[in-house]
Amino acid sequence: LGRYVKYSRSMIANTPWEHAGMDYQIFCLHTIWNYKEVSQTLGSDTTFITIIRDPVELFESLWVYAGMDNYYRTDLETFALSPKTGIFANRAYKNLGRNQMLWDSGLSARYMDNATAVRHKIEEMEDTFDLVLMAERFDESMILLKNKLCWDYKDVVNFKLNARKESRKTILSPEAKAALKEYLASDYLLYEHFKAKFEAEVDKFGLPQMSHELSILRHANENMKSKCDLKRADNDKIVGANRLHGQGMVAYTADEAADPECKLFSFSEMNFIDELRDIQSERAAKIGQKMNLDLESLDEQVLRQSMKQLPANMEGFPDIEKMKALYIHN
Repeated sequence: LGRYVKYSRSMIANTPWEHAGMDYQIFCLHTIWNYKEVSQTLGSDTTFITIIRDPVELFESLWVYAGMDNYYRTDLETFALSPKTGIFANRAYKNLGRNQMLWDSGLSARYMDNATAVRHKIEEMEDTFDLVLMAERFDESMILLKNKLCWDYKDVVNFKLNARKESRKTILSPEAKAALKEYLASDYLLYEHFKAKFEAEVDKFGLPQMSHELSILRHANENMKSKCDLKRADNDKIVGANRLHGQGMVAYTADEAADPECKLFSFSEMNFIDELRDIQSERAAKIGQKMNLDLESLDEQVLRQSMKQLPANMEGFPDIEKMKALYIHN
């Protein structure tokens, strides 16, 4: 939500749920972080959570998933070892590339080499987020999340979706990895900071307790896998709601008749979001009926255009200063 610009609540202004004045419980879309706008959307009592990943692994995954070789017209090994001039100095497709975690957290590309700006962004995230998870330690992250939100194990049962086949992963030379690590130095400052904090959280939680809860979670995962008859499948051969975006991905099939929840573990991310939007629209419609609101006129085309809507001042003209604050991110 906001591929090139920071999130603004104006992006959802024309949705049925916003017109119905609904309260929101979770922000579950990719976005460029904007604490003020997100907190205004979700409310002051929101728990803020994000996740980090080793920057070189993240960059390699992003390179393959987004087809960045088509943009840069070269392979990742060559890109890593080449001077970052010309097209190599650009973000792929304007929004993907160097220091992706800092970019997604709202740091402008012009400040990626500014040590003070990077430090301030890390400090801002430190002050803002209640929990920062680690992709490489996902099960431990789920245990910390479960306890932070007072959830049950069934709430954090999980299976790795959207993963690539091993054959689709890029093997890089030690020199290329070292070059990428230098290229992504600012993201590593963020990563190492929150990695240390994560390890401190695990130590504070207690290793015996963590081991015990991990055992319960893995047992819950296995039970759900058996119950739903979840099986890994070649995404290239999948059709319908379970087909993932991209080539060379590992998908899942499930026995949807076993339990209503089973289909949710094999849904592609876009179909999952569509399912949530359908539920959200039904809730909005019920509220709209009680309030005599006309939500039927908000068709799909209007919703797709809502992000393009410009903020206006009281006279109805574009509000230039607000546009700068909301949309300038480069």
